[in-house]
Amino acid sequence: MRRKDLAWNDWPSIVAFLKDELICRVAVHDLPYPYIVAQSYTFRDDSFLIHCSRFGRFAQKLAENNCITIEVDRPVALLKAPKGQNTSLEYYSVIARCVADLQFATGDVITHQNQALEKFRPEKGYIPIENGAADQIVAIRCEIKELSAKKRILADGQYSPPGQPQAPYVRFTFPQGACISGLSEDAFKKGRFNN
Repeated sequence: MRRKDLAWNDWPSIVAFLKDELICRVAVHDLPYPYIVAQSYTFRDDSFLIHCSRFGRFAQKLAENNCITIEVDRPVALLKAPKGQNTSLEYYSVIARCVADLQFATGDVITHQNQALEKFRPEKGYIPIENGAADQIVAIRCEIKELSAKKRILADGQYSPPGQPQAPYVRFTFPQGACISGLSEDAFKKGRFNN
């Protein structure tokens, strides 16, 4: 990583970030350009759990080459200083190079989907996944082989990075983005569908 001062090496904080975020971007091999899609995901242990239709371009490209790159980010604040080159952003960013394991067997897909649902439906209390629905999708476990993470979080009045003209930043925080921790407790109310 060129900017060593931005390296984010705190694995427990990275895991907490990945568990909280909702959307990742997945790049697969294609010609002449990589093919990239946004996916909802669940992060477990050392892997991203995602899924897609069995019949689309994404599944086709994964079957051809299961080496993928996943990116997750969160913008935090706009940073401004008197000099034009000192306009920037605060952010978190994770890039993971992964190998995707595609699962097609009905039982494996249902198991995978139930693990993925723990993030979005921790209250349980939903009708189980039907075989017909499972037979329409590919369950994908993306095991991390390499990971790099960056964060740039400054305090009001903090100066620019080393080697740059000294200019104090002023922060303008973005409203909190969509994330699991941003939902109210009512989103996970037990017994909601017991009528």
